[in-house]
Amino acid sequence: MHPLLVHTRVEVPPRGVQDLTVDDGLVAGRDSLVAAGQALTWRSRFTSGSRTAIPLSATCAVVVAREEPAREDWHDRLIRGLAHRLAGELTIATFCAGGRDVSAPEEAAEDAELLASAIDGLGRLLADLEDTQTPEETADRIVADAVGTHLALVGAVADQQVTVRHGAEFTVHSVRSVSADMTRSDLEEARSRIGLPWPAQAGTSVGEELGLARWCIAMQLRGHQMWCRLEGDDALVTDLWLRHL
Repeated sequence: MHPLLVHTRVEVPPRGVQDLTVDDGLVAGRDSLVAAGQALTWRSRFTSGSRTAIPLSATCAVVVAREEPAREDWHDRLIRGLAHRLAGELTIATFCAGGRDVSAPEEAAEDAELLASAIDGLGRLLADLEDTQTPEETADRIVADAVGTHLALVGAVADQQVTVRHGAEFTVHSVRSVSADMTRSDLEEARSRIGLPWPAQAGTSVGEELGLARWCIAMQLRGHQMWCRLEGDDALVTDLWLRHL
């Protein structure tokens, strides 16, 4: 397969595969369109089936038949940074707790506290990384992060609802948030940041939670999809297409 350029028709990011197109004379399969749409939504390399898409701009992604070497994405740096930091904490804490003179009770207590903190952090990280949750528990966590991401991006909401539709291959969880004071233009800007880490209402600030971005890798490994759209002039809607496992 030759590299294929996929473009958005109008909406950025696309609301679904219907918003995507390729150059005249070319044909794109559904895997190519899904991969491109997800890459543009997450602003990150994304694999769907046998196709991998790499965003070139806000409106265009290149689709290839297999994953090719690419620059390190933000989520790769995030995971590597967490692993290195936690490993360092464990190493230092273990050394301190085991190597200090027991005759210095204040230092020993401080070292033990540091070790306990590092072990607790390791446990929480492993709980997040290991696939120990049932599909239903994982779905609940993804939806909860979608709800939190909406609140971070929209701020004050007049109404927020989660609806569920069951299909043959997917269960679609739709998070709908009606803004209390944002204009449609503001909501479009918020929609464009739905897949970015640490979402915040002001695009130049950093939010308190990682948000939906924590699921970028997990969703592509499980064959899930995430699409975002507006309803009317005041509602932000995120559709989570969670594949049956």
